[in-house]
Amino acid sequence: MKTFNFILYLSLFALLFSSCDNALTEKMLFEATVDTATTDTIIKDTVFVKKGMPLSFKFSGNAQFISYFSGEPGYEYFYYNTSVIPVSQFDSCFLKFDLTPVGIDSVHIANTLSLAVSDNFPGLFGIASTPAFSKDSANILNMKDYSWTDLTAQCGFPATNGLKKSVKVNAMNMLSKNVCLKFRYKTALNDTVQPKWTIANLKFVRYQKGKTPVEILASGLTFKQFDILNPAIAYAVAGAGVWSKSNPVNIFINSSLSRSSLNEDYLISTPTIINPVSTPSTGALVKNLSVDVKAYSYTYMTKGVYYATFSATSANYMDNGQYKQVNFIIKVID
Repeated sequence: MKTFNFILYLSLFALLFSSCDNALTEKMLFEATVDTATTDTIIKDTVFVKKGMPLSFKFSGNAQFISYFSGEPGYEYFYYNTSVIPVSQFDSCFLKFDLTPVGIDSVHIANTLSLAVSDNFPGLFGIASTPAFSKDSANILNMKDYSWTDLTAQCGFPATNGLKKSVKVNAMNMLSKNVCLKFRYKTALNDTVQPKWTIANLKFVRYQKGKTPVEILASGLTFKQFDILNPAIAYAVAGAGVWSKSNPVNIFINSSLSRSSLNEDYLISTPTIINPVSTPSTGALVKNLSVDVKAYSYTYMTKGVYYATFSATSANYMDNGQYKQVNFIIKVID
């Protein structure tokens, strides 16, 4: 009798385990469709709905978690679980600034200023009150571990006294990177006054699809100055041959008198991602393990075109995190 009971219990356990195992390995299926009774019309891939009128969707499948991203600001799937706006969302991005040299002649101005960009330079560590000359100078000279792309030729820096040049550099390849700009002022002649350079209105301008252009100003890039030839005053903020950045809109390096020591001074920005997500998006929870729903309605109150997404996932641990997105283009009209 005991043997019979043991076999019975064992059979029941095997059946229970088999049922659980099937549930744990079940393939997730999910589809979402528009309830046409709640739309104004559907043309190709675009759903038209009137402002203030509920738009309904129907679900099929076995997804255990469903979230809805309406496409409105703060609820855009593009920006979910990411710290940067995807590069694919931009039409263009530029680095812009105005550049003006003041010097005796082109011989003394030419090639005294250059610009390079890096996506792995850590920035300067020291400041006037807490210098780090050895570390910062070593990093600047370290071309093995830190890579720089020279932009001087693209900028076409002027060499004529007083001639202002408006510079515009394609910055699309700088998106989603820790961008660090490096201006280097280096003179080779001191038989007369060494030139002054002014960098005005420096900014990155992002042109995101369907959005108003966004500017990242010099004030948001946190530039620091560094004199690699003078350890004692490496981080000085004023004086001859020193970068002055008290006004980020009008940054300049002062000229030095005739016969003064030659200069090699750097103006370096803090590494900055120029396309961050200001507020990561969230989705409205439509379904979870405790709530079984087969339909969902949402009301748009503002005219516009929205890229909406249903994100469906399964809690089954053996499906390797299976998920699916169903996307809709929704145009809200009066």
